Amino acid sequence: MPESAPSPDLLTPRRRGRPSRDAVAMPREEILRRAFAAFAREGYDNVSLRSLGQECGVSDSLLTHHFGSKQQLWREATDSTFRPVYERLLALLDALAQSGDAASTLRNNLPQAIKLMAAQPVVVQFLFREGEGDDARGEYLRETWLRPYLARLDALFDQARHSGIYREVSPASRHALVMGLLRSLVIPGALRVELAPHLASPDAINAYIDDAVAILYEGLVVCRERDPAPTAATSQPPHPGAARPEPSA
Repeated sequence: MPESAPSPDLLTPRRRGRPSRDAVAMPREEILRRAFAAFAREGYDNVSLRSLGQECGVSDSLLTHHFGSKQQLWREATDSTFRPVYERLLALLDALAQSGDAASTLRNNLPQAIKLMAAQPVVVQFLFREGEGDDARGEYLRETWLRPYLARLDALFDQARHSGIYREVSPASRHALVMGLLRSLVIPGALRVELAPHLASPDAINAYIDDAVAILYEGLVVCRERDPAPTAATSQPPHPGAARPEPSA
C-alpha cells in the first residue's frame, strides 16, 4: 500500500537513510512567520534562503521546492501577515462608520488603528523597510495593502470636508502626517532621544499616539468661532496730540 503524500502545510527535512528521531516537521505558517520577521529585521537583500533554512531547520533546496524562489517566499510571507492586519483595520473602520458621521469615524479610528499597528512592531518595521523601496516589492506592498486602506480614509475625509467640518488639505499632506506618526514608533531617527520615554512602554506609546492624533485633528477642523477683527477705532491707540473728547455735562 503506497504511503500518503506529506501535508503541504508541513515542511519536513528529507535526509538519506532512516530519519533521526529528532527530525521535526516545521509548519508552513511558522516558516512564513520567520521569513517575514527576517525580511523586516534585515531587509530582502540581506536574507538568503540558506540562512533562513538554517534558522528553520530545513535546507534551502527544500524552501525552493515549496516556495519556488526567495521572491515568491517574500510575497507569500507578506500576504499571509498583512491580510489579517488589513482585515482587522477594515473591520474597525466599518464598525465606526455605522454611526454615519464621517468626521467622528475618522477621529475615533485613527488612534485605534495606529495602536493596533503599534502592537505589531514587526509589521510596521516591515512596512517601512520594504515599502519605501523603489522596486517591484515596494510597489506591490503599497499597491496591495497600503493605498486601498488610505483610499477608504480619503473617502471619509471628503465626506467630512463637504460637510464643512474639515478644511481642504491635500491627501499627500494628510498621508505624510499619519505615516510619519506611524514610522516614528519603530524608526524614531533623529528624535530617538526625545521619543525614548514616549516609546518605553505600551501605556507611554498609547499616550503619545493620543497626543499626536489630537494635534493632527486640531489642524484639520475648520475653526468656526474666531475673535472679531479689530476695527480702526479699537485697534490703534489715540495719537498723543489728538484732542480728547470732553466729558459730557
